[in-house]
Amino acid sequence: MGASTAGYCVGNLLLDKFTQSWEDPSAVYPANLASPLQILIDASNGASDYGNKFGEPLIAGYTRTFGMRIPDGTRREWIKPIMFRWAMPTQQSACLPCRHCNMVLCSALLHYLLNSVMSG
Repeated sequence: MGASTAGYCVGNLLLDKFTQSWEDPSAVYPANLASPLQILIDASNGASDYGNKFGEPLIAGYTRTFGMRIPDGTRREWIKPIMFRWAMPTQQSACLPCRHCNMVLCSALLHYLLNSVMSG
């Protein structure tokens, strides 16, 4: 089993009961894009589901929101989300260090063999 982490960068959340002074409630998001809050919920659920299926559960992560109007009135905000996911697989017991093999080569070979078997 391995482990993974995920990170998300989205626009201002505009939470009903937790307004922030820097958030602009008049900012309009395109109708064809989900709200930043919905993106965080869906992306987190998706990353967790993906990691669990491959034995790499999420164990850490980060979230950043950003949106502001600069003095000339231009809006600067992460309208489209930025998602980061990183996984750290574990070393298979069949690939313990030995005198006659290169650990990197052994890991790559084992990875190739496992993928070949699993893909049919």
